[in-house]
Amino acid sequence: KNRSSMTVPNGNGARERSRSRGEQGESLVPIIDIGALSTNDKAAQKAVAQKIGKACEEIGFFVVVNHGIPSDVIDAAWNQTLDFFDLPLDEKKKYVSEDEAKNPYGYSVLGGEQLSRGKELENGNHSKQMGDLKEMYQMGPKNLDAGMPPRNLPDKPGNFAEAWEAYYENANQLAQRLLRAFAMALEMPEDWFVSKTDKHVSALRSNNYPDQANMVVPEGSIRCSAHTDYGTLTILKSGGPGLQVSKDVENVSWHDVPFVENGFVINLGDLMRRWTNDRWSSTLHRVVNPPKDKAATWGRRLAIAFFHNLNKDAMVEAIPSCVSKERPALYDSIVAGEFLMLKHLASNGKADPDAHLKRIKAGS
Repeated sequence: KNRSSMTVPNGNGARERSRSRGEQGESLVPIIDIGALSTNDKAAQKAVAQKIGKACEEIGFFVVVNHGIPSDVIDAAWNQTLDFFDLPLDEKKKYVSEDEAKNPYGYSVLGGEQLSRGKELENGNHSKQMGDLKEMYQMGPKNLDAGMPPRNLPDKPGNFAEAWEAYYENANQLAQRLLRAFAMALEMPEDWFVSKTDKHVSALRSNNYPDQANMVVPEGSIRCSAHTDYGTLTILKSGGPGLQVSKDVENVSWHDVPFVENGFVINLGDLMRRWTNDRWSSTLHRVVNPPKDKAATWGRRLAIAFFHNLNKDAMVEAIPSCVSKERPALYDSIVAGEFLMLKHLASNGKADPDAHLKRIKAGS
């Protein structure tokens, strides 16, 4: 088992540490201490919220430290996930969804997803490029009132279900703290998002990117192709460098996201951009292959992402503070669940290309 390049980026239970942090100079992505969000200090909370709001406007990405998720929760999920991906392929394939339109959760084989397809369909393009160089496992909400299929968690490794359920709950609590900060930054009541997320359909996903040191990488393939996320916000724990963002979609210019061992990368999804009437950004990002001379150093890469989403039946229309006479609503209303499923299916080449962000036509 090649785990020499993996890391558990917060906690003392790590079985391995990254051998490389990548070459990171100044980054467009700020690092924000959010410890105050877990206190009763309103002035300190507001100061953090303002920093978050600035990052959301300028780049749609930031890294948080002092996030409040216990290290043992992170370590357990990380190690159980490594063990799951090290199982024989036939064992993992027991958890492939039979119908992704009804159940988008479970295991996806190496190359089973190409996230850039969703962006290409938005632009009327179709790609023949092979799938991303990763395998995945994904889990949905436990709350059956959310309207999603019941969880079907692997029974191997033995503590996988317990570890993932604990991680999911802790990540959701962090998402709720961040949403309160979002509300403050947008000059809305602190609890404004609560009623829209009390039956949320958030998903927890792990991506396993194989070591490329002894791998023939097909031309044009990449660990994770350029895409934007779908929902409100993403909470990412990664095991090493490779994540890049581009603020400009038209004239793409890639910048490294800082890899902070004790932090989480936070980024906004398309629904949050739409909800804020384009005041905030949903930023293009990707995970690049290691440079050929560093493939052995970078090694295998693991990432665990919590995709926070709204209630399935939530209607998304511009947040009141984001609309004015000078800044009228840019988008039609849309039901959150329908949009998320279309985006998911588009990434697997199974969606109607109408899964794009439709702007209100001028004069309509």
